[in-house]
Amino acid sequence: MGSHEWLSIATIVAISLVVAVVVILKAIARQTKEKNDSRLEAFRNLNLKFKTKIDAETSKNLDSVLKIQKLHTQKKTSLARGYFRDHYVYLLNLESIVSTGQSTVTIRQSVCLIPLKTSVPEMTITPKNILHSIGKMLGAKQLTFPTHPDFSKKFTVSGKKEDAIKDFMTPEVLEFLEKRPQIYWAISKNTLMYYQPSKEWFSLHEIDRFLKYGVRLIDRLTPS
Repeated sequence: MGSHEWLSIATIVAISLVVAVVVILKAIARQTKEKNDSRLEAFRNLNLKFKTKIDAETSKNLDSVLKIQKLHTQKKTSLARGYFRDHYVYLLNLESIVSTGQSTVTIRQSVCLIPLKTSVPEMTITPKNILHSIGKMLGAKQLTFPTHPDFSKKFTVSGKKEDAIKDFMTPEVLEFLEKRPQIYWAISKNTLMYYQPSKEWFSLHEIDRFLKYGVRLIDRLTPS
């Protein structure tokens, strides 16, 4: 095969690759637009106000709560807010860039914050991972709930006011949380915050279900 034929083949391959990349990029752009349109429609149906520019004062107030799970350093890409089932809710979308050696990965997730109408002690309720197991072996103190061993296997609960926290962790609350082992929960500045890592919600069904998680937990947060 002559050099001209090789050149022709190489040109065809290069053009094919360019076309494939363009097609993929267009498909991604179309999918992103469809998701964003779906989210905007969901917010309209839920009567939540949506914006992509968040003023400094609001951002600062949100950061004071996000800080408990070290989410305050992530970029806020959008905020929806308003009343949902008699509770004022904030639904944030956060973005962070993680370096993995020679490449970077963009992580996006939806985080909900709901101010509480009653005083609840500050705490974090975190799904267990290998680091928690190592910490336990090294003597790190963890709250346990003997009446609900399944909960204690799935979550780590921490906070300074241990007795007050235990008063709020009623059987109803523990059983509710047990069924949602993928969710990270926290209470700070008398505000409930929760999210599922690396998960963004777009459809009406997803957003409605996610907001209901918080409202249903709040309805159960009464001291024993």
